[in-house]
Amino acid sequence: MPRQYLPFLLVLALLVAPAYADADTVVARVGGRAITQADLNWQFELFLRQSTGGVAISDEVREQLAGLKKQYLERMVQDAVVVQAAEGMGLAPDAATIDRRIEQAKQRLSGDAAFAAVLEQYGIPGEAAYRRMVYEAMSYKVLIGWIRQRLRVSDAALRMIYLLDRDSFIEPERICTAHILVPTQKEAEDIVAMLEDGADFAGLAGEYSQDPGSRARGGDLGCVDLGSLVPEFEYAALALSPGEISPPIKTRFGWHVILMKKHIPARVRPFVEAKGMIRARIEGLAIEHYIKNLVARTDVEIYPDRIR
Repeated sequence: MPRQYLPFLLVLALLVAPAYADADTVVARVGGRAITQADLNWQFELFLRQSTGGVAISDEVREQLAGLKKQYLERMVQDAVVVQAAEGMGLAPDAATIDRRIEQAKQRLSGDAAFAAVLEQYGIPGEAAYRRMVYEAMSYKVLIGWIRQRLRVSDAALRMIYLLDRDSFIEPERICTAHILVPTQKEAEDIVAMLEDGADFAGLAGEYSQDPGSRARGGDLGCVDLGSLVPEFEYAALALSPGEISPPIKTRFGWHVILMKKHIPARVRPFVEAKGMIRARIEGLAIEHYIKNLVARTDVEIYPDRIR
């Protein structure tokens, strides 16, 4: 099954909560709803396969990760609490909405057979189980959105947090460079001569550079924090102005011809840029606190000794 289909099915179940009961050992109860060993097994397997892009997990690796099952069950319980809260508030999607989502998935995957194959690949036990996953993922998402809509944080409060925590918004000095790496000084000198005669840097990098990571990008190394590259390279780059080419520079990797693209000084990110990050941080803490309170007020029982 082509991997480009996988995110479409999985994005609706990023926040999976259990309730697809099976005649099996009950490992937890949430408000009277049972979570069985079968629920835990297939959803934990789905979690593992999501982590590997759909690749099946070996028995050895699965055994090594078995200790995470209790922790995963706790997350399933938390998600189930949130879904039940959404149901109680009338926020859960109706059957027609779920029908449309399932049909869209099938259409995107070119029919029932391909849809069933993806479910099988990820260990999802049939369309009914996936349907429940979609329902619970949508319920979770809607409730989280409901919480966000009711959060009111003024710009004055955000600015106060910014001023009290400015150090966390410091951005280090950065350099943006490209290079051509060759084995010998003579080859590097020849590269410099060709550049001085008007040759294109990216074209020469694609033809001569021995750095496989940057060669296909015309030698581009991107922008990195100062201190990320070997000292000889950084010293030479910092001596250049944007657009300048270095003479041959020796490092333990070989001989470099460096193009300085951009030098970005260290700075404190201004409030106008940091405001969104601060708001998201506050929202995250508020949502976490809200969910903890929901769990505390819900009749929850977990039976860790029953987990297999």
